[in-house]
Amino acid sequence: MKLDWWTLGLQLINVLVLMWLLSRFLFKPISQIIVERQRVAAELLDQAAAAKADAQALDASALAANEAVAQTRAAALEAVQQEADAMRSKLLREAEAGAADSREKALQALQDDQRAARRRVEADAAQLALDIARKLLARLPADAQVSGFVEGLVAELARLPETLRDSLRQPAQRFELHAPRSLEQAELAQIQQALATALGQPVTLDVMVDATLVAGLELTGGAVVVRNSFRADLDRLKNELLDAEHA
Repeated sequence: MKLDWWTLGLQLINVLVLMWLLSRFLFKPISQIIVERQRVAAELLDQAAAAKADAQALDASALAANEAVAQTRAAALEAVQQEADAMRSKLLREAEAGAADSREKALQALQDDQRAARRRVEADAAQLALDIARKLLARLPADAQVSGFVEGLVAELARLPETLRDSLRQPAQRFELHAPRSLEQAELAQIQQALATALGQPVTLDVMVDATLVAGLELTGGAVVVRNSFRADLDRLKNELLDAEHA
């Protein structure tokens, strides 16, 4: 067999050129893509680790706050009990020298004072717990302060009696929408669409910024108020705590 050295040389040159082209336009970009993806993956892992550390710190803060509330309440109740015991002893000594009716009135007054003092302590403890909860909830991301409450607002609207919902379907009806921050156009459009679907007609919203909501939305139309916010939840929780203490 006779070798064609010119053909062999040209094929060798073709192979070298092909390898150079692959190295420049394929292998190198692929290597860069792999390195970039490794960098992005490392950043995501770092962010996940930081988020986990923040969550653990928040849990520790909430636990410490709960313990502080319990200690404060126990100390306050103990102080009230000691004051009530001292007052009772004094009144009993004074009542022994008086008539039976005077003694009954004094004891009744003591019990009223003790109940009033206990209610004040319970109210202060409940308010302290709610203030701590409000501060913790205020750390939510800005997007979670609104987007997660749209469905709940529509659900609360759907729970209204039909007569109240009909009163909201006025042709020129305007609604006040209270939000914890200024709304993006996309967020406002989402809320308008959800409310329009629930009421069966387009709605006009006047947005009012109210930071005391902490997170959530409240809708006012005429005499109807629909609330789906952390402020409403905290108010309801405070009332339930006080009712449970007095039960």
